[in-house]
Amino acid sequence: MPDTIAPPKALNLGSTSFFDGFGRTDEGFTLLQYGRYEYLDSITDSTGHSSPYFQGTRIRVFSELTQFVYASPWHPLGGDAVGFSAAVPLIDFNSRFAGSSPVKLNNNGFGIGDLVWGPSYQSRVYRQAGRPVLSFRLQVLILSPTGDFNHWRNIDQSAGFWAINPYVAITWLPTKRIELTTRLNYQYNLPGNKFPNPPPYPGLVYRSGQAAQIVYGNVDASYAITDEVRLGANGYFLQSLNLDRTNGEGVPESEVTSVALGPGGRYTFNRSNALNLNLYFPLLSCNGSPGVQVNFQFMHRF
Repeated sequence: MPDTIAPPKALNLGSTSFFDGFGRTDEGFTLLQYGRYEYLDSITDSTGHSSPYFQGTRIRVFSELTQFVYASPWHPLGGDAVGFSAAVPLIDFNSRFAGSSPVKLNNNGFGIGDLVWGPSYQSRVYRQAGRPVLSFRLQVLILSPTGDFNHWRNIDQSAGFWAINPYVAITWLPTKRIELTTRLNYQYNLPGNKFPNPPPYPGLVYRSGQAAQIVYGNVDASYAITDEVRLGANGYFLQSLNLDRTNGEGVPESEVTSVALGPGGRYTFNRSNALNLNLYFPLLSCNGSPGVQVNFQFMHRF
């Protein structure tokens, strides 16, 4: 059975990092600007080896995402905040394969990605002897298939289906200079009937597909060199919890696994502006497209 719908490519794999668990608790807006460049040089099979069907793989992806976060005046537990966020990405694909490659994937060029939105709960900053030590955020994000989708292309900006993504982001400061952060996600991908250029299969009529449920997350650690500069390490992981499905039937060996690690840093300009920079190198990839990834995240508080 062909695998027609896989987990979305436009996931937060390393896009958020240092101090992710902190957020605004007084009423107002925060602007988050993300950028990501990916240089993908292979497509792997279920065993983690480069697939012989894709030769000379060269896939370049540049994505830019603008996110607005609103913290409301509602503080149900005192120092916390209930809020809302919405984000829309712009994504540019460029894919090439060797002329002798048995299979080549075409792309949808430049376009708008899917809208991601949802309510959030931001905790207060917990302090010890006057020093901040812990903060966390809970949010449920909805992936709406509003982005560009071309049935005749293999690589699209839109996933083509709805998804629900609850997550928790936690930042812990065990000492004044050390910072540890994680964001843990679960995503349930709903069934859909938009297929990105499905392969012809004798006697098969494509009616529906459903990407696997997934868990994924970011982990980060940094050390304060100065009050403005932090250096550290960052990583991410992704794991399917079940098989992708086509016409309600599980697709064998369709589980996705991905692990990456690299260096990173943070520069704090002032109370209202900060910048995270991250570099990721793939360590493990099964049924994925591994490669070097560069991220930036700029935060501005109005």
